[in-house]
Amino acid sequence: MEPDALPSSMIARLLEEISWEKAVKYRMGGRGMENVLTAEVLGGLDLLPRDHFFGEVIRASSGAAGARSRLALQAESAEMSLLSGDLHVNPAQAISTRFVVQPDALITTPDVFALVEAKRIRTSAFQQEQLARELLAVITNSNGRSPLLFLFGVEPPVRVKGLGHLTVADAIERHLPAVLERAGDVGLTVDDLMSRLDDIVCWISWDCIESTLRSQLEQFTAADSSVDASIRRMGTQVLTAIDWHS
Repeated sequence: MEPDALPSSMIARLLEEISWEKAVKYRMGGRGMENVLTAEVLGGLDLLPRDHFFGEVIRASSGAAGARSRLALQAESAEMSLLSGDLHVNPAQAISTRFVVQPDALITTPDVFALVEAKRIRTSAFQQEQLARELLAVITNSNGRSPLLFLFGVEPPVRVKGLGHLTVADAIERHLPAVLERAGDVGLTVDDLMSRLDDIVCWISWDCIESTLRSQLEQFTAADSSVDASIRRMGTQVLTAIDWHS
């Protein structure tokens, strides 16, 4: 389904995703499943005071310092879109090919276009071409904004199916020639893309997300005790979700 045809809320998009899968997998509330965890955590970060929580998670991440800084500065205006449908690897040739990726989420601001790839807390792995495809897709769809491939709940070296643990650069470079060949003319070479890697890819582990949110929740105070209580409830709900899915 194309992004514009999807419902806007995170829960509605999660249910849309479930409708295409065997619902039995979601018994016990989808415990351990990355889509459910991502919806619960991003849903909380969407509603909590952005600079104090979402912005701090961005600042606690590693890699792509320039793009991350711009995203953190624009955290209040960021739009978060969970399970946003197919994203063409080369939108200029989208009519002639169905070569797509399916982001776990998109986070967009006036200056940053971020593709979020979230992994569950329990053992999981990337498909062999996945990171190479996502790197190219986030660049070709950024439309003049800073592209950011945000690996959420991931810390290098990353696990790739059939290949064990690799650096992010190795995981991307070994499959990038084949991805470029299939994508068609994007005006970029393997060398072009690899030279931009450090400016585009960032990551944060689930442990770091949890410790960052816990620290911010302990420090946050507002002039209104009811606001404080509301923030504590939302923040605790996110922390509980991370713990429950562990």
